Amino acid sequence: MNADPVTAPAASAALARIRRRRWVRYLPLALSSLVLLLVIIVAILAPVISPHDPMKQDIIQRLRPPAWVEGGSSKHLLGTDALGRDLLSRTLHGARISLTVGVLAVLVGGTIGVTLGLFAGYFRGTVDAVLGRLADIQQALPFIVLVLAIVAAVGPSLVNLILVLGIGSWVFFFRIVRGEVQAVRELTYIEAAHSTGFSHLRIMLHHVIPNIMSATIITVTLLVPQVILYEASLSFLGLGVPAPTPTWGSMIADGRNYVEIAWWISVFPGLLLMTVVLAVNMIGEWLRDYLDPLQRGR
Repeated sequence: MNADPVTAPAASAALARIRRRRWVRYLPLALSSLVLLLVIIVAILAPVISPHDPMKQDIIQRLRPPAWVEGGSSKHLLGTDALGRDLLSRTLHGARISLTVGVLAVLVGGTIGVTLGLFAGYFRGTVDAVLGRLADIQQALPFIVLVLAIVAAVGPSLVNLILVLGIGSWVFFFRIVRGEVQAVRELTYIEAAHSTGFSHLRIMLHHVIPNIMSATIITVTLLVPQVILYEASLSFLGLGVPAPTPTWGSMIADGRNYVEIAWWISVFPGLLLMTVVLAVNMIGEWLRDYLDPLQRGR
């Protein structure tokens, strides 16, 4: 049978509207993914594509404006700082530090939090009570204050910063994983696995963990930008990676005394920091909606 000539155009128009909505919905995700991919590539290739040594000082070239501003030079596209260091080179190398700290710290915190949350939610009882109280004690202290105190005690360094931020962020994974495991543990197939004589370790590895992976992935994508901001905050306060290693937070701090006469020192690393955080947040929100069956259907 032929389609009704009256309803066919309406159906085509409705299909076109649906496609436009999908395009509009996926456009921010595509742009965010592209931006994040470019930043990752630039961070990896920073030693190769940087036009200058990021730590080389040239007092004669100090406070040189960007190339498109009067007084600027094509030799320093984004200008120089108060010590004559090339801002573009330092910004590119700063991306390596921020991404490294963000990813590795979340991996450390995720490994600890997922493991403890898995045991607490699965075994419950005394294990859950003890681990829950430890999480309560840590959450009673503001995260940034706790990190500041630990970094001040152990000293600033890249390794210490990753460990401190990772250990300090385990509680975020713990709460989510514990709740997910408690819900999965009550399902029928878990009881069936118990009745067949499967060990607790086998049940956790083969039946529980696959069902909590979506929540874990979402937590990772939403926590990475927070950790990047924490690293920038600590570097801004002088408790991050020690100088002269370039980081976005320390570069913003270097320019705070020259905002009126050399705005570019703080603006460019600040803009890149904001862009990366927004891009990762956008990807995390999309994953949250996509991995949620209700949101995906809607």
